Amino acid sequence: MEGLYYTALRPIIEKKIKNRTCGSVGMTSSSTLSLGFGLGWLHLHAKPDSPGLWWTDKASTIPPDSPSWEHHLKGALVEKVVQQGIDRVFEIYFASRSPYDAGGIRLIFEGTGRNANIILVRQTDDRILACLRKVLSGVNRFRAISPGVIYKSPPSSGYPPEEWASEKIQELVRQNVTPRTLYQNLEGVGPASARSIINNPGTVADTIKNLAISLKNQDFTPWQTEFGKVPVQLGEGFAITDPLAPPKKTESGLKKEEYRPSRSQLVTILKKRLSAQRKKVRSSQKSLDRLVSPDDLRNWANLILTHKNNLRKGMKETSIVDWQGVRITIKLKESLNPVENANKYFRKAGKIHLEKNRLEKRILSSMESSSYLEDLLKRIETMADQEVTKHLTALAKPDKKQTGAPLEYILDGGWRCLVGRNAKQNDQLTFKIAGRQDIWLHARGITGAHVILKRDGRADNPSSAVMDQAAHIAAKHSSSNGVIPVDWTLAKYVRRMKGGGPGQVVYVREKTLFAEI
Repeated sequence: MEGLYYTALRPIIEKKIKNRTCGSVGMTSSSTLSLGFGLGWLHLHAKPDSPGLWWTDKASTIPPDSPSWEHHLKGALVEKVVQQGIDRVFEIYFASRSPYDAGGIRLIFEGTGRNANIILVRQTDDRILACLRKVLSGVNRFRAISPGVIYKSPPSSGYPPEEWASEKIQELVRQNVTPRTLYQNLEGVGPASARSIINNPGTVADTIKNLAISLKNQDFTPWQTEFGKVPVQLGEGFAITDPLAPPKKTESGLKKEEYRPSRSQLVTILKKRLSAQRKKVRSSQKSLDRLVSPDDLRNWANLILTHKNNLRKGMKETSIVDWQGVRITIKLKESLNPVENANKYFRKAGKIHLEKNRLEKRILSSMESSSYLEDLLKRIETMADQEVTKHLTALAKPDKKQTGAPLEYILDGGWRCLVGRNAKQNDQLTFKIAGRQDIWLHARGITGAHVILKRDGRADNPSSAVMDQAAHIAAKHSSSNGVIPVDWTLAKYVRRMKGGGPGQVVYVREKTLFAEI
């Protein structure tokens, strides 16, 4: 969630808990503080990779690690719920319930990505009473989070909505605006809402001006776009009927956020391809500039024939005065006699136009490819996820000419699949490139490539469709055909065979898929 969307949640939460007493306090998970208010439970989830908050009718909680949470919150009355600007920071103000917290306390939920935290602060002096995770000054020079330390709010993420209609901001967004421009300058706006703003019908300037008015009037219609959640309707999408609905649960607990294809991965590929195309243009242009005209080549051949009696086989070059009285140096091939060297230049003169056409076509093709790649780089911030996946799939196809690196495929959902080309590379792929939690596949009982399904830091697991695709690749790069059993396991369960050669392994805890070739 982004700060902009939190603005739509604040009044909903305040309506549920204002002037109500917190009856229960517990931990639903190691990162989730849950507060019971009789009619339901408010859950503050501060896990760094997926912070958020939601409301449920029931909760299964365990006591907090620190007794301070229950001591200060249980039995305390909620006075108000505020948001720091429109950033991802909520504050719930509680009335005092003991002499130690005279003046009241406030519970601060910071849903700020990797810095997500839950902090209990005394209102009179901003002294921290408890926190979900400590942040020491050696880690963060801006502020420290620890019991006993004075609380300091995180810095604002940009200009507040009151200034979005100012000439400075309007001038900024009238230019060639990108999502980065918006989320680096507008408070509460993140990458998802920035892309939603840019893709909204009408100008960006008018969109943010109207958005600022909606925020001021608290006129919210929580809306799901293809990029993420926003507080009002922006472009295509659908209304969110229950903004405080909890994430769906799976067998392993909370559902991971849906995978979004990596734009940074596509940027890296595009920049690499663009650099290669520009290098190709430069090298082709240099080769074109070095081409000798057909007339000069024929002239050299005639001069060699004229002075053949003074030349001999084994010479590297000769210096001859041409018919205009200019001395020129002509290179010779040592293994050829003078007549053969002359014939070589005659043949080259007859084919030089073909080489010129080839280089000109290569330059034109590389320039067109460069222009296409530059256009993609300009549009990447506003691309829909489906388009990012499409370009990743198209651009990351295995290069058969590239023999120094494993083959690479991009599967559904952006999963990266690496394939060894030979026994030595199989060994390197499995034991040097693969991570311990990456998935290893190999056709059972027959020679074939080692296949690695890379996690690349992802927390989710590949779908059955992705596993079937990876199994098909492993079967395709094996020495058999028909219906082929493909074993898979985690890379950490694969080890080299004792006394075996490169790529010969044994493995445990395997499961089997079947692929037809």
